[in-house]
Amino acid sequence: MRFQILGPVEFWTGQAWAAIGAPKWRSLLATLLINAGQVVSTDRLIQEIWGDKAPAGANNLVSIYALRLRRLIGDEHGLVLRTRAPGYQIILELGDLDAAQFDALVREARQALADHKPEHGSELLTAALALWKGGPLIDVPRSPLIVAEAERLEAAKLDALELRIEADIGCGRNAEVIPELFRLVADHPIREGFWGLLMQALDGAGRHAEALTAYQRAKEVIAEELGVDPGEQLQGLYQEILTRDLRQQGTRAGQAAKVGYREQAEEPPAAEPAPPMQLPIDISDFTGRAEHVARLCELQPGDEADDGAGAVMVALVTGAGGLGKTTLAVHAAHRLRSRFPDGQLYVDLLGVSAQPQAPADVLARFLRDLGVDGGQIPVDEEERAALFRTRLTGRRVLILLDNARDYTQVRPLLPGSSSCAVLVTSRKILADLVVAAPRRVDLDVLDPVEARALFSGIVGAGRAGADAKATGEVLAACAGLPLAIRIAGAWLAARPKWEVGALATRLRGQHGRLDVFKVGDLAVRTTFEVSFADLPPAATSGGIDPARAFRLLGLWEGPVIGLAAAAALFGQPGAGTGDALEQLVDVHLLESPAPDVFRFHDLLREYAHERSAAEPEQARRDATVRILSWYLHTAEAAARTISPNHARVPIGEPGPGVRPLAFGSLEEALDWSETERASLVAATRQAAEAGLHDIAWQLPAATMSFFYRRSHWADWVLTHELGLASARTLGDRLGEARMLNNLGMVHGEQRNEAATGFFEQAAAIYRELGDRDGEARAMTNIATAWTHLGRFNEALEAGGRSLVLQRELGRRYGEGITLSSMGWANRQLGKDEEAIACLQDALTIFRELGDEMTEADALGELGDVHLGMGRLGEAMDSLRESLGLWRRIGDRHGQAMTLQRLGKALHQAGRLAEARESLCEAQRISEELGDHKEAEEIRSTLAKLSDGE
Repeated sequence: MRFQILGPVEFWTGQAWAAIGAPKWRSLLATLLINAGQVVSTDRLIQEIWGDKAPAGANNLVSIYALRLRRLIGDEHGLVLRTRAPGYQIILELGDLDAAQFDALVREARQALADHKPEHGSELLTAALALWKGGPLIDVPRSPLIVAEAERLEAAKLDALELRIEADIGCGRNAEVIPELFRLVADHPIREGFWGLLMQALDGAGRHAEALTAYQRAKEVIAEELGVDPGEQLQGLYQEILTRDLRQQGTRAGQAAKVGYREQAEEPPAAEPAPPMQLPIDISDFTGRAEHVARLCELQPGDEADDGAGAVMVALVTGAGGLGKTTLAVHAAHRLRSRFPDGQLYVDLLGVSAQPQAPADVLARFLRDLGVDGGQIPVDEEERAALFRTRLTGRRVLILLDNARDYTQVRPLLPGSSSCAVLVTSRKILADLVVAAPRRVDLDVLDPVEARALFSGIVGAGRAGADAKATGEVLAACAGLPLAIRIAGAWLAARPKWEVGALATRLRGQHGRLDVFKVGDLAVRTTFEVSFADLPPAATSGGIDPARAFRLLGLWEGPVIGLAAAAALFGQPGAGTGDALEQLVDVHLLESPAPDVFRFHDLLREYAHERSAAEPEQARRDATVRILSWYLHTAEAAARTISPNHARVPIGEPGPGVRPLAFGSLEEALDWSETERASLVAATRQAAEAGLHDIAWQLPAATMSFFYRRSHWADWVLTHELGLASARTLGDRLGEARMLNNLGMVHGEQRNEAATGFFEQAAAIYRELGDRDGEARAMTNIATAWTHLGRFNEALEAGGRSLVLQRELGRRYGEGITLSSMGWANRQLGKDEEAIACLQDALTIFRELGDEMTEADALGELGDVHLGMGRLGEAMDSLRESLGLWRRIGDRHGQAMTLQRLGKALHQAGRLAEARESLCEAQRISEELGDHKEAEEIRSTLAKLSDGE
């Protein structure tokens, strides 16, 4: 599927380019294309399409537009334009979007020019510019996003055009580009790049006087438009051409003297020392980080009128090793050069080495670079710092302090004049400098689009795109770390005949990637080892050794870890644990995405796992047992709050060092469970793999109530299949029966015939064990499963047997569940009055027990019976009461089901606007839950409803 936005928004039909007729459809498609690969929320789409004037039912209209767009572009199955909670996502392959093709060609051209291949660079840039069919997004209604993207693309086009002319000049085509450049400087009079190219082309074509005249014209235009002189680069080019012209005039004068002419030679003035220009070379394939670059480029020298008075502007770039702090800072510094014509100072402070640079030594070097005679440099550090500040007063100098160790190392190197600015990079969060550096950039890994762009820029867009799956595998293994991506790209660049799949094969698996990520002196592991070796001793972190904390964190296989869980892992109180974790965050060996929540970068996780081997085997085992036990006991506490009427599994008391959480409300329990959902699944898997089989089946039993309440079917199945295998490994028949019963429940919720088989196996084990309570639960579930499967006579028969057993045991909850199932079965057999009687009896029991979830379910079933009998008022009353309960307890599946029923009732009552609103909400929730089949059915109903109006 191919699209164009470098002009009107169009798509490829397979035979020709076609336009999108409706403006709002164009807005929707353009927004998704601009954010290709990313999920764009429905709320964001509404804002882009209507701004602040969204109509009622806008959510529904967005769904309809998306459906019709799919039909228009031939994507009926939603493989390209996908529904992804909380909105939509468009998935494109490399080359599917002309703007992405343009960017790739420009990057490849830049590399060609850096490799001194101007002919190839010119060809690539000509091909890139040929993709343009007019103004970008020219037929899309203007919104802030569209305007910003159009401006970005226009700027990129001008950059590419400037680069292409530069390549043509490099090929010796000076005369050919002059007419084009005269037009471009007329169209873009303040773009200094075009003026500079015009001067170069004129000079290269032998038209030296015109080149100098072009500079004078540029100076006049820029002064008139902006009130400033041309930048340093344009001035330098003028001086170069002028000097060459004067030298040539001098040669001609000397020749004239030989034939009788004499000229009086003047003593040349003493030359000023050249300003320091110490920035390292900027990389040619710098990719992404646009927001960070923009943030750093806010650095401005102070006004000349204030003589340097005021605070110096400081920016701080922090991040873990391998994230590209130096690369970003150097790139931004090159962008800032023209603002600091008095020079740029650079030093690597070696803050992560065993022997960081002493500030006094750096000051001595800086002073010499600023023209101070070596014999005049003071011995004392404070005196050197004072002289340094004096020399910089009123000067516009940019200072880049790379790899700072701490604020003590940086402070003497800060100027006192606001005419200067300072860029600092560090692996640590320098708390004292943060106060002085409000422009702080904390680097994270590259996003998928930036990562792919960087990789493609190194190995070539064609090579990276030839096997998109393999490229995706390589980038996934690199985990967004720029250093890893560069090493992977360099590895392939050194093997031009190898396919990307060869590297992907080497990187497969969870471990061993750190050994692959090494090319020459570049190694990912080395960057981690330097930070690890620099960790402070235990005495400064509340008695907990941060290095040991890092090693123990390598044992945990969950995606994140909270403070309380980490305390259990370490076997230490929470306060000391927090200090150690924060120190790891300060040196970027750990991330903290939210208060008291911590996580590893993927490659750091692997490094921590390697380091964990240094802990004694028993210590590793004890720590693993503690954290898994903490999750078990905390999940059980949540389950008792979520479903107090469900039978519980005895799990004993928590061991030493394990302090599980307690919950004061249903909302707290559900919120914790939702936040920790991925970790609960990971804990179950880790317990099974570690041979802790009792935890591996008890933990799923504890989480089932949450999975049921929030309809997390996939997690429910996965954890219980692991639990079933562990229970069978232990020979624990009670655990096996519990896992079988719960697996039957999740399959029953999905209308899967396998449900009854699981329940019958569970019932047989319960009978074998003499557990009549367990047998009664299984029998009730069998009746419910037959009901879900539409085998209503079998459901009534099983329900009758279960009802007898439930009443004998006095299990009121089980009796209510059975009655509810029998009510639904009677309803489907046309026995409406019997259905109402069963459901009302069940409702009485659930209200007596105070179980809002089963009460909501029974009300929904009762409303559906009334709806089938044409009693619309009673149906809507029951359904609204049911909906209120589902919302109060936060059950999304129950809300979707009840909203759909309510929508049908409202439609039958002729209240179409309310019906549409109810169905739209049901559709949205179904999509968020991943129930795409149900969502598509609702969407089709809505489309018919809209067409019928």
